[in-house]
Amino acid sequence: MKFILDMIRGAVIGIANIIPGVSGGTMMVTMGIYDKLLGAITGIFKQFKKSIKTLFPYFVGMVAGIGAFAFLLTKVLLVKFPLPTAFAFIGLIVGGVPVLVKKAKEAGRTGIFPCILVFGLFFALIIGLQFLGEGAERDVTPSLLNVLILMVMGVLSAAAMVVPGVSGSLLLLAFGYYNPVTGAVTDFISAVFDMNFAGMLEKALVLFPFGVGVLLGIFFVAKLIEWLLEHHKRLTYCGILGLVCASPVPVFFNALGGVVNAGAVIASVVTFSAGFAAAMVMGRE
Repeated sequence: MKFILDMIRGAVIGIANIIPGVSGGTMMVTMGIYDKLLGAITGIFKQFKKSIKTLFPYFVGMVAGIGAFAFLLTKVLLVKFPLPTAFAFIGLIVGGVPVLVKKAKEAGRTGIFPCILVFGLFFALIIGLQFLGEGAERDVTPSLLNVLILMVMGVLSAAAMVVPGVSGSLLLLAFGYYNPVTGAVTDFISAVFDMNFAGMLEKALVLFPFGVGVLLGIFFVAKLIEWLLEHHKRLTYCGILGLVCASPVPVFFNALGGVVNAGAVIASVVTFSAGFAAAMVMGRE
């Protein structure tokens, strides 16, 4: 049962990472698994078997979530039902805030004013990222330069996966790589079902360097956050709280492009409640 629940949590993290404005790191925090996953990532060389045992169900869930929902989210839900979809994730975020506030209070005796300052700075950072806008779509035709660029994009996306509140999808949109990368995922999956080996190879040349960058970014950023939690625990939690509390803002504004009517509002209340309840359930260890 625990393995299945961890897979579901992993699927939520994976799905969050392909929605502009939503952060996989935020989902980890709101589900109460951030510290555990951070420790497993940074300790993978010291405690390999233990780390792999911890990470495996989340990894399977992430891959399954991205593979199963990439097309549904990007082509259907975010296009036809953007507001209810966004509010499902806003509910997930808000549902985990009380646990994070409790952790920040218990993390140490740092003064209230430094905490407020750090909270405000990171809150403002997320609001500022909302104004990056969408960059021109980039060409990802396989070449040495594009391989290197895709690795860098992978590192940036990974940093956003690990740092709560920072959306990797939003950063990819700003640099013009969101549609090429998500398109490569859906095209690769289609090629697998069609047994189109040439198509699989073509899209793998895009996804492999991006994936390598993601793995490198996750490890090194996790190491940095682990150090911050070890030496400046309360301030780090205050910063994370600022990132998480601000993250519903870009999620909401990114969803306003769709139709807003009574039906959409009612559906959004329902999806928000479902997301909030899911955060409460999945936050129980």
